[in-house]
Amino acid sequence: MSRFIVMMVAVMATAANALAQNTTGPVEEKQDSATLSVNDTIALKDVEVVTMRQLVKTQDDRVSYNVQADPEASTSTVLDMLRKVPLVSVDGEDNVRVNGGGSFKIYKNGHPDPALSSNPKEVLRAMPASVIKRIEVITEPGARYDAEGATAILNIVTVESVRIEGVNGTVSASINTFGTPNASAYVAARAGKFTLGATGFYQRQARRQFAGVDETWTTYKDTGHTMYNRYRNEQPAWVYSLNLNASLEIDSLNLLTASFGGYHYGLNIYGDSHIEYHDAAGQLLTSYDNPFNVPLYGGMTWNGRADWEHRTSRKDEVFTASYMFSTTGQQEEQYDSLINMVNPPFDYTSYSKWGKERFIEHTWQLDYQLPLWTHLLLEVGGKYIMRLNKSHNWMRYDGAAELDTDTRFKHNMHVGAAYASWRYQVGNVTLRGGVRYEYSHFRASYPNGDGEPFGRDLHDVVPSASMHWQLSPFNSLRLSWATSLNRPGIQYLNPAVKRYTSTIEFGNPHLSSARNHMVSVNFQHTGNRLTFNVKPTVTITNNLIGSSRTSHDGIVFMTYSNDCRYLMAGVGGFLQWMMTGKTTLVMNGEVCYKRYRNPSQDLTNSGWGGNLYAQLSQRLPWRLRATATCMWYGIGHELNHVYGYSTIPNPTIMLGLSRSFLKDDRLTVRLSANSILHKHQVSKGYITQGDYVNHGVGHFNQRNVQLSLSYAFGSSNTRVKQTETTVENDDLVGGLRSGN
Repeated sequence: MSRFIVMMVAVMATAANALAQNTTGPVEEKQDSATLSVNDTIALKDVEVVTMRQLVKTQDDRVSYNVQADPEASTSTVLDMLRKVPLVSVDGEDNVRVNGGGSFKIYKNGHPDPALSSNPKEVLRAMPASVIKRIEVITEPGARYDAEGATAILNIVTVESVRIEGVNGTVSASINTFGTPNASAYVAARAGKFTLGATGFYQRQARRQFAGVDETWTTYKDTGHTMYNRYRNEQPAWVYSLNLNASLEIDSLNLLTASFGGYHYGLNIYGDSHIEYHDAAGQLLTSYDNPFNVPLYGGMTWNGRADWEHRTSRKDEVFTASYMFSTTGQQEEQYDSLINMVNPPFDYTSYSKWGKERFIEHTWQLDYQLPLWTHLLLEVGGKYIMRLNKSHNWMRYDGAAELDTDTRFKHNMHVGAAYASWRYQVGNVTLRGGVRYEYSHFRASYPNGDGEPFGRDLHDVVPSASMHWQLSPFNSLRLSWATSLNRPGIQYLNPAVKRYTSTIEFGNPHLSSARNHMVSVNFQHTGNRLTFNVKPTVTITNNLIGSSRTSHDGIVFMTYSNDCRYLMAGVGGFLQWMMTGKTTLVMNGEVCYKRYRNPSQDLTNSGWGGNLYAQLSQRLPWRLRATATCMWYGIGHELNHVYGYSTIPNPTIMLGLSRSFLKDDRLTVRLSANSILHKHQVSKGYITQGDYVNHGVGHFNQRNVQLSLSYAFGSSNTRVKQTETTVENDDLVGGLRSGN
């Protein structure tokens, strides 16, 4: 690992020197940033200087993407923007990954937002990008961030306040040929020292937008039997969200902020399966059809918070006190019938299940920032979190009452944390370091007496360190080392048994926290016409929380364990190149090697994989802007666990055409054609080792045409002010607030 990092540092240092000698630094931009696009032309008498707004910026602990500088932001969603953000990838099913993995948390304005973390796909694909200022990838969370979190934080920063009286806002709408509408609105108003902002959006997903067919073939090693399953489903869905934000500037040294918001979503899933079992000789053993209906699969998250920020007459000395309350719920109801049965291996003819989970959290936090002298900044703070979780699940079997289950589970956790970190800057070098101590106590119980209560006390000390070196005005290098924890959530701990015709699922109440170690190097060059970012990363986890699968007599048993060891070594990159005064290329991608090893099952799985996003933009006559986009989500093998891998063999090609109208370009219209080469998206999955092997192929509707409109109103730039620090809980995997 050390040889790999030293080599990368040497290569990038050499490249930095070469670029420093041959590249002109960026031209200073004095225009209002809200009026600039990616390609800006500045007329200076007889000289025309062409430069571009920089989309990507590297700081000492994060990489940020300037959403407001992207012309597509006015008619796109946050999920669309995420495809362009360095170190972030979004696959064909809208699953978000950061640094090559799903272990991350989503923040809004520097604090955790349960409405984003608990079910990001539904919310981010409906959230308008027009109200987002930038998206930050905090790849090495320092001591101020919770150690119990993931190896990265995705921080979505909304537009912030300017001290101008007035009202402004944006309304947007879109619809595609699947029949899926999307509407959103943002408004902000200021009266004296009080500012109020509101954001809302709504989306109703048409039944056929994510309709698809899956086919899987499974072979069980203990018997040699095979199973064929053809699965068809449609998923109409809806999501709506409302967020209110307010700030009161008491005086020049004191600021109060408050917010309340959340979202509610629901899916109705319809479909059926056809299942066949054959023996090792190919003779039919049993077959049946399984029509099913999920009339309700949904949830909600609502949260409120308040922050008081006090500054002193001393520059950069800040004290912040914060409180946050959040509540999250999820409910599922499903009915399955079993018809056309031949030699069925079970006695029941139908079954149903119902589940409900609730999560309540209170958080109190204090942060103090103190400049010790000119170049040294000290941060200290503490936090207390109280989490109250409970779930209730039951399953009923028609004709086999002895299999019925009814399980209640409670899981409460108390977390206390203290941290100290420092930031020292000398010349072009910024050094960061810190340490965090966390004590956590949790207790689980079974109100209906299904099991014995149990509890645990954990003590963790988590250090971190980084160095940011500004090699020149347009080249920077960052090296970092970080550790973090992942504690299991209620979904992973809940021992409730869910029995289906071919699988049995249950949680593991004896899971412990997983510790992650990450080393990375980040090099960025920023120029007038060319900006690029390269980041090699190595991540190691010795007790990863992952799925554990075994099979016996054709039944697959699925639970979770800490047995897995994980290694990821990869390189992510971003490029923004203004090829001509009217043509710009943006690329974002990664390639990585992953290895999963489970010593208890004597299994190892490794392989290379990657993804690519590329967009070519061209300014045309009559103020038109054309784009051609290529997204390839599954290059090589995408490993998700020790048992197998998945891949998406075909890239997706999109074409877009947009134009702005009216004074100050208040109205923007965009027409896009998605997946022009392939009507369906094809995904393939393979289980290559374990008690059974499996391969499957899925086809999902993808080709569509979409019309989007966005209108900005008002004459001011009013935005709600935010405190610099606030509550941030970066924590669970397998819970209602997981970033997976």
